[in-house]
Amino acid sequence: MRLLSKPELIFLEPNGNESGQLHFVEEPTKIPFPIKRLFWLNKIAQGAKRGIHAHREESQVLVCLSGKVSALLEVLSGEKFLFELDSPSKALLIPPMVWTEFTFDKDSVLLGISDRQYSEGDYIRERAEFEVFQKKFRSKSETFPV
Repeated sequence: MRLLSKPELIFLEPNGNESGQLHFVEEPTKIPFPIKRLFWLNKIAQGAKRGIHAHREESQVLVCLSGKVSALLEVLSGEKFLFELDSPSKALLIPPMVWTEFTFDKDSVLLGISDRQYSEGDYIRERAEFEVFQKKFRSKSETFPV
């Protein structure tokens, strides 16, 4: 059994001066897991939606490197969260079993940092399947076997 947590913002303070800003992650890190995979999305049409799924086991941290991405997230309890990723100083931690929907502004670049290698079996792509997990969760306690 895993205690489910909620999505939250992590702030990555840059080093900066008149010549610009440098953002970095190194050990020890604000990323709360060992990094197994990096991915990024770009050239997404303005207003387009991505995500629209949940992960059974995977945790992610997302950073908008350029532009703006709005993240609408829903946890098993039904609580919803809206985050605006509009700075490379903001990182969004998304634990497992969170339904995600991201809306992209023009020319946005979103970096994903994951604790797992890609596995199609980890995805919950159908909203109805996620709602079954929500119903089971609501009929039990704050812990849930994933």
